[in-house]
Amino acid sequence: MKFTQKLLASFALLLMLPGCGKSPTDNIAKGQTIRMNLHMEPQKLDPRKARGLNDINTIKIFMEGLVRPGMDGNTTLALAEKYELSEDLTTYTFHLRNANWSTGDKITSYDFANTWKKSLQPSFPSDNAFQLYVIKNAKAIKLGKLPSSLLGIKTPDENTLVIQLERPVPYFLEMLHHPIFYPVHTKTDQAYSNWAAEAKTYTSSGPFIMESWQHNSEIIAKKNPEYWDQKKVKLQGIELCMVDPETGCKLFLSKDLNWEGSPFSSIPMDAMESFAEKGMIRSKPILGTDWIRVNVEKGQLSSKKFRNALALAINRKELVDHVIRKNSYIATGIIPAIMNQSQTHFEDGNQKEARLLFEEVLEEQNLRVESFPPITLTYVARKSSAVICQAIQQQWMDTLGIRVKLQPLEMNVYFSAVSKSQYELALGNWIADYNDPITFLESFETKETGSNNTNWEDQTYMEKIQASMKTADPMERDTLLKECESILMDAMPVIPICNHSMQYIKDDSVKGVVLTNMGSIDFKYASVEEK
Repeated sequence: MKFTQKLLASFALLLMLPGCGKSPTDNIAKGQTIRMNLHMEPQKLDPRKARGLNDINTIKIFMEGLVRPGMDGNTTLALAEKYELSEDLTTYTFHLRNANWSTGDKITSYDFANTWKKSLQPSFPSDNAFQLYVIKNAKAIKLGKLPSSLLGIKTPDENTLVIQLERPVPYFLEMLHHPIFYPVHTKTDQAYSNWAAEAKTYTSSGPFIMESWQHNSEIIAKKNPEYWDQKKVKLQGIELCMVDPETGCKLFLSKDLNWEGSPFSSIPMDAMESFAEKGMIRSKPILGTDWIRVNVEKGQLSSKKFRNALALAINRKELVDHVIRKNSYIATGIIPAIMNQSQTHFEDGNQKEARLLFEEVLEEQNLRVESFPPITLTYVARKSSAVICQAIQQQWMDTLGIRVKLQPLEMNVYFSAVSKSQYELALGNWIADYNDPITFLESFETKETGSNNTNWEDQTYMEKIQASMKTADPMERDTLLKECESILMDAMPVIPICNHSMQYIKDDSVKGVVLTNMGSIDFKYASVEEK
């Protein structure tokens, strides 16, 4: 019987017993195995194509790049054994350690080069390819203006990878944590175009291999015997089921899971208070902003006044206090407060100003509220997102009198719609890829930036982003980035809602799981202590 079937069978038996304590088998895996809820079926486990945080974190179980988080969460070398940095701070020379793919083939500098060049092919679908633009000529190659042979990387031999950057990038090592910088096994990629969709072809470079993937049900990960640092990997396996959070919490209480909640799943709002009263909620601050993307080319949303009216009409404090309730903080800008660069760009819940702006929109377009066309708010079909969208829908109706249609979509359909700009408003978020404000701001540099999807761009914004990347003066850079955020919040192609922390519950026997403030989870050093 499969892992998820066992869990649900045990849960069904539990429901027939009085109370809701332990299951009669008390069957958390004995030995070094962690069981947790992935919640949803992964969409893209190819590191070049992944976009959602769930997919990125799942990839990190199986794959690794030049660096990875250490036990303290800070950057440590991984596939790179050592590196040198040129005096002008633009050229990194990485020396790869002796490491193998799960197939037994050696991981080489050629794998890195082939992977990055393919991500930068103009026709290759990679929403995060823009992060490679720090490499010399990468952007021009992606735009089809230069051949890939001019990419700023060299491979003198299979163990050496030389990367020439467009400019000094002080946070470059942190950028390397993102899967877009991971290598893909060249032979597998050439043999199977869809290699990342099945366990039998999924080729790993990290601590674990994919033993099985029963789609929409479970993923079983086992320790990778070919991993270069396998002696430090204590876990024998990670078992990821895919059930709704309500079921996940019940399975946790029945000892069938030993982790529920962030970063893969969420704790239902009606269960949050109960767990909090028992002191079971654990929290980790995260560099992330929940927001609503606005497609500025759709109907009434092309009006900046209307977009600002929508932003002002949202009462974030009310949402945080009574709807979200997950150690969240209101956001009136897109840069999280814990980055120490947060600015207040507008007054939260300023209904009076929202109405005035909306009245100007109606007058300019010779419309009445009754004839104002409805707008559609799209979101990933899950309960936590639904209640937030319902609350915002009601606030917009109460303040502006406008009709809002809610459109829940399955995750893969949602990301496809957003990527193709086939939406009007879309609830989502952005989690920092590294600890620098530019990770939020560069997404909106141009319409073509893979993660923008709002169809908004501004020449002055573009110039300031570029200037911030060229200046060597940290104070000037800080000023330029703050000005960029001000431009963005004035135009409002994205409406910030809140910043928050990861919330989760875990069994006390689980030790050594590393959570970072970028929302990532790492199991390399994890273990299960027998009680």
